[in-house]
Amino acid sequence: MAKIAQRYLDIDPWKLVETNFHENRALVSESLFSLSNEYMGVRGYFDEGYEKESLIGTYFNGIYEIPKDIRRSHYKGISDKLHYMVNAANPFYTRLYIDGELFSFDPKKISDYQRTLDFKTGESTRSYKVGNLFEITFKRIMNMKTYQIAHQKIVIKPFTYFGEISIAFGIDFNTKHWGNPGYWDVKESGKSYSLGVTTTNQSVYVGYKLDTTSDYQSSLAIKDRLNTETLTFSLNQTIEIDKTIVSLIDKTKVRDLIFFQEEGRNLLSVSSYEKTLEDNIKFYQDYWNKNDIVIDGDPLNQQGIRYCLFQLVGTYQGVSEHNNIGAKGLTGEAYSGHAFWDSETYCIPVYLFTNPKAARNLLMFRYNTLSNARRRAKELDCNGACYPIATLNGDEACDLWQHASLQFQPTSAVAYAIWHYVKNTKDIEFLTHYGFEMLVEIARFFSSRGQYNHDKSKFGYYGVMGPDEFQMMVNHNTYTNLLAKTSMEYMIEVYETYRQDPKVKEVVKNLDLKELEVDLMRKQSELMYLPYDENTKIYEQHEGFHDLPHIDIHSIPVTEFPLYANWSYDRIYRNDMIKQPDVLMFMFLYSTQYDLETKKANYDYYEPKTIHESSLSPSIHSIFASELGYKKEALDFFGFATRMDIDDYNRNTKEGLHLTSIAAAWVNIVYGFGGLRSDGKIIKLSPYCPESWKSYQFHLQLFGSNIQVFVEKDQITLTLDQDLAEPIEIYNEIYKLKKGILKIHVAN
Repeated sequence: MAKIAQRYLDIDPWKLVETNFHENRALVSESLFSLSNEYMGVRGYFDEGYEKESLIGTYFNGIYEIPKDIRRSHYKGISDKLHYMVNAANPFYTRLYIDGELFSFDPKKISDYQRTLDFKTGESTRSYKVGNLFEITFKRIMNMKTYQIAHQKIVIKPFTYFGEISIAFGIDFNTKHWGNPGYWDVKESGKSYSLGVTTTNQSVYVGYKLDTTSDYQSSLAIKDRLNTETLTFSLNQTIEIDKTIVSLIDKTKVRDLIFFQEEGRNLLSVSSYEKTLEDNIKFYQDYWNKNDIVIDGDPLNQQGIRYCLFQLVGTYQGVSEHNNIGAKGLTGEAYSGHAFWDSETYCIPVYLFTNPKAARNLLMFRYNTLSNARRRAKELDCNGACYPIATLNGDEACDLWQHASLQFQPTSAVAYAIWHYVKNTKDIEFLTHYGFEMLVEIARFFSSRGQYNHDKSKFGYYGVMGPDEFQMMVNHNTYTNLLAKTSMEYMIEVYETYRQDPKVKEVVKNLDLKELEVDLMRKQSELMYLPYDENTKIYEQHEGFHDLPHIDIHSIPVTEFPLYANWSYDRIYRNDMIKQPDVLMFMFLYSTQYDLETKKANYDYYEPKTIHESSLSPSIHSIFASELGYKKEALDFFGFATRMDIDDYNRNTKEGLHLTSIAAAWVNIVYGFGGLRSDGKIIKLSPYCPESWKSYQFHLQLFGSNIQVFVEKDQITLTLDQDLAEPIEIYNEIYKLKKGILKIHVAN
């Protein structure tokens, strides 16, 4: 593995800690110390301003902008429905004046710098001393239940300076996005509030209240989309100021200022920093009781996995069925806030076994945007529905034709996720009321997009790009062919099983689904071509892959990563180097269908070619390495996955966190070391404890039961809060688990 860690933070099992300011890692820290609560996210930029490079980013889930200068392509199928998550108001804007002179953060003038992020409270704290004059502390916290509420606390403790100090608190709509200002028009501003509107007429109202026990003078200023209130103090004692922020968004374009003000006042009247801290302590206590992963004997990965879980619950809890999980969450502008097929293949498995309601709502996002997917299929001269490679609102937001027009992983991932969700929840109501309609349209797309070869002996997909995005316009990508086949087969299975269900009959009638069409899909599935060598047991990634020029990936200098920024674009496609798992990916999704010999043959062939340029790659390889007995390799990949951002393995954490990779870290430990298999007829577990660990534990939500799995070298202990409704297979033996504790010896 050519990539190495860039470690600079302290190791703590329950916190992220930066001791001393690391100027060359400032943007990385802004990403790492981000806070979010699904509704709103804010990067860890400096409240008081920093003269060097900084990304002052505050983002609201679902608030997006449309480019003003979309260039319409004269080629059909190139998307012109571009959109991106837009940087919103900075509600933490603060400026500090000492004797009337502006003070901004300057590492040359400070000492004893420390920043922490507490996983038990969601509180971010940053402090430092300014010479021997005073110490200043900035705190932030976001309410994990009342999502519209956030807080800022500033504490200034004098040492030798007892003069005048002024602090300007503001709401700044003059933020930049991709370095460009002017995305917001401030419609209304007054004392303690501002209302901004984008060109798409989506509104964000930000109001606040200030609480301090110290005497002060106050002045108000409104200029250039910046609303500030300045408090002036005599610094003769420690000053503490709490700023409670309420943010309200309106995507319906019908709310007026009076509504915002009334709603804002109601929320502010019952909110305080201490109340939110108390609420968050309860929230996280419950969250960790049900979801904590404990590793005894590996402090690096203990911190890493808890950080992943902390950021994951902050990004998405399933509050809304109209939002998805962007690849960067609410922590940066890379990927434009878009959701990809990662949501269904990496995120839904986490929520499926920790928060099934959230998994359902992720699927409901796809149902609510089905009409967009139907339009996209027509743009590609196909029937049914084609889900976008990148989106916020359901439209295809990627204008790179090689991705948007050639990659069908999102479409097949939706079908897979419906199957995976229903199989492991028994939520037949979702399947018949929502899932089946999506399945029909997905199957129609794959039926119309595929083609027969010249003698019609095989069916498949020509001119596509699989999960390995380093190969494009290939024929018979095995992943694409296989997932299309399983998508059509599952639709047929649901149709035949539930055809007498009233809702299914209604969908069949409304979509005019005929037996002739079903028969055609059945034939296409049967003739689906899957390039496979029975002698080597290797699935060829696509036709012709074995003949590509070989490149030794370990010969590539680490300074050339990321490759997209350092290699000419076409150079990436001219060899057998793999960006992320392709063949191994479908073997992970349908793990129980492949024997160990086949998995080993394909892992040994493809892993040495994989550069892991995608943050999603290490976790899948760790899972295979665990199953194949490559224990050290599995642990190395796991460390890569859990500390991807903390240690900046891919040299791009500064752009924002890899949220779907963070989800993959959970998948890594539970499917890898825990041996979970959820694609077969029965849930399977076969945990083992890595040699360098003393023990570890994780939790699973299964059919309403919370199961704590505690793994030691010689035994596992299962603790259930209630009887498990379905049988489970553990080490090849079937159990019907009851409420209480069960110990199972592990054979060495």
